[in-house]
Amino acid sequence: MTPRAMSSALALALVALAATAPVSSSAGAGGYASGTRLGWRTHEARHFETPLDGPCTVDRVDASQFASLEAFHDAHRARGGAPVVVTGLAPRNDAFRAMNAKEALLRRWGDETIVLSTANTHSYRKVAKTLREYFDDHLHVQDLDVPGDETLYWFGDNDHERWAEHFAAYAPPPLIPRSADVAYSFGVGGPLSGVPLHVHGPGFSETLIGRKRWWLAPPRPKPTFDPNATALEWALSSRKAVGGGEKGDPARNSPGAADGVDFAACTVAEGEAMYFPDGWWHATLNLDETVFISSFVNYARDEEGDRGADVAGKTPDLDDAFELRR
Repeated sequence: MTPRAMSSALALALVALAATAPVSSSAGAGGYASGTRLGWRTHEARHFETPLDGPCTVDRVDASQFASLEAFHDAHRARGGAPVVVTGLAPRNDAFRAMNAKEALLRRWGDETIVLSTANTHSYRKVAKTLREYFDDHLHVQDLDVPGDETLYWFGDNDHERWAEHFAAYAPPPLIPRSADVAYSFGVGGPLSGVPLHVHGPGFSETLIGRKRWWLAPPRPKPTFDPNATALEWALSSRKAVGGGEKGDPARNSPGAADGVDFAACTVAEGEAMYFPDGWWHATLNLDETVFISSFVNYARDEEGDRGADVAGKTPDLDDAFELRR
């Protein structure tokens, strides 16, 4: 059997095993629920007065509902863009999700060196550790007393050459033109870890296992925030400052509301991806032990490659070779 065939067989076996993995909502010590998903623990942060989860104020659209790449562009990239939660992605990555079971990652990559970044806005400091050391030392629940510039988090800085077989198994959202350059960023975060407000280019961030809470706002006006606060500290302090519920609620308990910035918010679950437009402010908070991968997209025209292709692989009577650079 070839190495690739062996890898595929192992992935299929893990998928079958994953189907029996329990998920529980009963919270135990430290806020952890009693069950796991593929070895990753779920979490309930009941000890905070301010709830960290909440309603979704971002449009949620099944990937199949976009008739073409052009339709996606018109709805979410044109005129400054608008975020959207793309759903219906889970079946595309069942095998890849199984490869990201905790024990499977430790077995294959546990002794490999990864690069951790500080969990503040600028992520200046980098620290090298093995994956096993990261899991052992840094996947605890985020300590509210530890600032972002002292918190280490694995999100990106991946060795794509060394991890080539892993990234090759991932099926990105079907809304990315074939002509686009895509940079993948893979990571794992403990409960209530995340990244505070920051900006970058456009892309998709898919939750493979667990749940990730997102807050997003347009480039202007710029929100006021402490770049060294953790995402947890930012979410709790800014929401508590104004009281009430999420965006759309009368009391407007939306992070940043006291700052005059209305944030859209949504929890992105397994098999879903957040599309984040170019230059939009966003903060993320892992509600569970969460595995995720982001696709940073450098859109470009391709006069032939994307012409007439839609998200289902059919050939509609339209020109999808649109220019997406601004």
